[in-house]
Amino acid sequence: MTRAIAVVLLAASLATGCDSAATSAAVGLRVVGCRPHPEHGSGALVRLPGVDEPLVLTAAHVVAGAEDITVTRGDTAQMGTIVAFDPEMDLAYLAIEGVDGSPAWTIDSAAVTSGDTGVAHVARDDVPVEVPVTFERRVTIRTEDIYVEGETRRPGFELTADIDEGDSGGAVVVDGKVVGVVWARSRRASDRAYAIDPVRAGERLRAQLATGDLGDVDLTRCP
Repeated sequence: MTRAIAVVLLAASLATGCDSAATSAAVGLRVVGCRPHPEHGSGALVRLPGVDEPLVLTAAHVVAGAEDITVTRGDTAQMGTIVAFDPEMDLAYLAIEGVDGSPAWTIDSAAVTSGDTGVAHVARDDVPVEVPVTFERRVTIRTEDIYVEGETRRPGFELTADIDEGDSGGAVVVDGKVVGVVWARSRRASDRAYAIDPVRAGERLRAQLATGDLGDVDLTRCP
């Protein structure tokens, strides 16, 4: 059963993977924009039905207000372009060129249940790290949009995981499928964290990709 919970959280930003498939599907992000210094974040290459090439899935607050986004995959660095963006659900997709044949994860959170285990793929100080994750329960996270202007409710998961400040956008993977996007850790418990479900929270993104229209989203705005 989904419960609405109010949580006090630390927002984060970074990722990659470790085994061969994970390393090639996870990416790092360097974002230059409205902040005084470049921000570093993370994401993962994913394949979506009806989309020809893999896209990078990440957290919207990582790339909000970006003027330039550099996506790194191993020794490769390419420019990323935001093609879908939801400031309420805090999710975004980026397009990069030349990734058609690249390994990429699929997205499927349907089978996840309490007690399942997985891995959050994050990078810390540019070093790929696999963080073990245990799923405690499905939740509806009651919080605010990334601009702190209004309340929103994000479908997601409560996790037991050693997530650090700076890990947002990392892919939570179970059996080779992305089931969540690292969002934040709790201020109240060092081993408690939260991830957004990109399936249940992805309706607006899917509509944007289908129409090619971001609507009234302002990509230049800084959170």
